[in-house]
Amino acid sequence: MKYLVFMILIFLSGSFVQAEILFQDPTGEAINAAFESLSEEEVKDLSPPNVYEKKYLLGLLYLNGDEAFRVDQNCEKSFSLLTDAWGADIADAGHALATMYYHGVCTDKDIDKARELATRTAHSGYILSQRMLGMAYLGEKWEKLYNYDVDEGVYWLSMAGNAGDRRSAAHLAGIYYDGDIVKKSNKKYFEWLKKAISSKYEKRNRAGFMAFAKCYERGKGTEVDLVKAYKYYDLSGTAGIESKQRISKKMTQEQIDEALRQSQAWQEEHNIEIGGGFIRRVD
Repeated sequence: MKYLVFMILIFLSGSFVQAEILFQDPTGEAINAAFESLSEEEVKDLSPPNVYEKKYLLGLLYLNGDEAFRVDQNCEKSFSLLTDAWGADIADAGHALATMYYHGVCTDKDIDKARELATRTAHSGYILSQRMLGMAYLGEKWEKLYNYDVDEGVYWLSMAGNAGDRRSAAHLAGIYYDGDIVKKSNKKYFEWLKKAISSKYEKRNRAGFMAFAKCYERGKGTEVDLVKAYKYYDLSGTAGIESKQRISKKMTQEQIDEALRQSQAWQEEHNIEIGGGFIRRVD
């Protein structure tokens, strides 16, 4: 019996081949940088090396056409190139095909094929596919792709969020804040909000800083820390001025100075300058 179970586990673990991921960044900045580094001649050259990466990139250009590279839209070429790339286990191409099948773009609409490709690429660790599954299972997007299942939705958004997807982490934070489809949890709200604002793919994005500051001010999901609260209110720019004025009345000058030091260090690290004024408490 143990041997049978072992063989079943081997079969299940091997049912999803780990595909190669070319551009994991879910914001699209990495792939945009790749295109910007290529000339028209280079983007159309499908000779070795990296043949399937080149096919993937050119397939995307043919999908919508691109004036800069003088590529006209050509559905047949796009579908063929992306299919070749997916045949070589390029997860990015599999995800692209999943969305094409789902929407019926450059191919016949086929939800079953879209589901198969989305599932396989999600199991390969491709963030956009993991987010796709998460949102589909929760009924937030990708209607009819999967049956409603909160546990599966949370699982796949967690996979994407832990891999650095800001949008998935932020969505999970909202779910635990509302407590409508999962048990309300201030701790999980804080943890996912923290992951959302510290995404490695969007290091300069300050969306969520006000909410994060409030967590530290009120002890929501974490211990009260007015220094960190002031820091994140300060990093919120003009939106955080009133909040800084409010909590400064509870802080020493040393605490305010430390909060401003941390705020300035963050700005220097991320090469960004934020306005909004520095509120100092006068004893």
